[in-house]
Order: sequence, then C-alpha cells, then structure tokens
Amino acid sequence: MSEIIQSLDLLLKWISLRFFDTNTSVLLASLDWLSKCFTGLREQRYTLLDQEANAFMPYLVIKLGDSKEPVRKSVHSLFNELCYIYAGSKTFAHLSEGLKSKNSRQRAGVLEIETKLILENGVEVCHPSPKKAFELVASFIGDKDNSVRTAALNCCVAGWNYIGDGIMKMCGSLNEKDMSMLEERIKRSGKRIDSPPKPKALPNKAKECEDEGMVEMDSICVEMPKEPTPPPSPPPVKKRGEFYL
Repeated sequence: MSEIIQSLDLLLKWISLRFFDTNTSVLLASLDWLSKCFTGLREQRYTLLDQEANAFMPYLVIKLGDSKEPVRKSVHSLFNELCYIYAGSKTFAHLSEGLKSKNSRQRAGVLEIETKLILENGVEVCHPSPKKAFELVASFIGDKDNSVRTAALNCCVAGWNYIGDGIMKMCGSLNEKDMSMLEERIKRSGKRIDSPPKPKALPNKAKECEDEGMVEMDSICVEMPKEPTPPPSPPPVKKRGEFYL
C-alpha cells in the first residue's frame, strides 16, 4: 500500500480518465479498484490530500448522473467510503458544484449524498455555510424532475432535524407552493434528532505512529532513525621513551 500512497495523485488522475470509457465493464472495474484503494487507505489511517481529492472528485460527481444503475450504485457506495479518508465539508463542497449540471440524475444523486452527510455529521458539514448551502438546496424544491424535488425536500428536512424551524429562514425566499411542500414534508418526517452525531474523526496518523514508537512520513509509519554509533577513540600515541602499563 505504501507504493500506492507514494504515487496516489497520479493513480487517481489515471483512474479518473477511465470514468469516460464507453465500455461499462472497464468503468465498473475502475470503480471497484477505487473502492479497494479507499479500503486500503482507511486501514492505513490515511487522509486524502486536497490535490489527491481534486484529481478525481469532480469526475466522480459527474458519474452520479450516469445512465446505468450499477454505475450510479457503485459511485454512491464510494462516497459513503470517502467520509473515512476525507473531510465531509470538503466533500460537500465538491458535491455542490455538481448541482450546476443539467443532468437531473446527477442533481438528485448529489442531493441524496448531501442529505446523508448532514444526517451523519450535522449542519456543520455544509459548505461554505449552512445558510448558503440550504438556499441552494431549497432552490431545487420546485425542480421539474420529481426525483430532484424529493431529494431537495429530504435534504432540507435533514437540516430541520438539527436546527428546527430555523431551516425556513436558511432556505431563503420560497414561493408559496414550495414553502407548502416543505412544511408538509417536515410534518410527515416525525420527531427531530435530540443531539447531533459526532462527525467521523479522520485518522491522526502522527499520533498512531508515535504510540508505536515510530514516526510519520508521508502518512506512513516508519522506524525512527537510529543515531550513528561514534567510532572508537584511537589509542594514545606513544612518545619516544614512554611506556604504558
């Protein structure tokens, strides 16, 4: 796994190119490799760097709108795994960019994953702020696609679970029809969550290595370098007429 980590950004860039392959088998195999890679990184308690996430995340978001159900299912699963190796708020930011797409499947997929992130981490995961995030989400309540409308409503209800009726203000200016739909969905959602869950803690590799008597280098535990043993001192030089017992 250490070899993969050393070239991770290049490997992720290469795998993102496979996302555009028209052969479904190749695409699914690429997604499967990515899943195994995420599992390995999690076992190594590795946290993705921003440059590594940027190498593939925008293209992974696009695949949420793929026309093939097995592909979309694999991508959803990958986003579930990402929360263990990359900050949820940063993932949320990448997802929000996907809401600009004209592909309704992609918009619905993005909103579904954002809903899951909020339910698991609270509204603090919203980027750049809960208010701006929910204003954007609420703008899709009136979308012409039913799956997008449903996903947007569910996302707002997820926020209501934590901040109550204050979600109405965060959603901005909604027309009467959209506001009515949101109020009705909230009424049918049931009881609010009393206390938000703790966000998934990203691994602290340096602390783990220290506990094992090692040091962290490039997110890998390595043995602490030993101090070189000094060479033995040379014997004293005898002078003419001197001797030592």
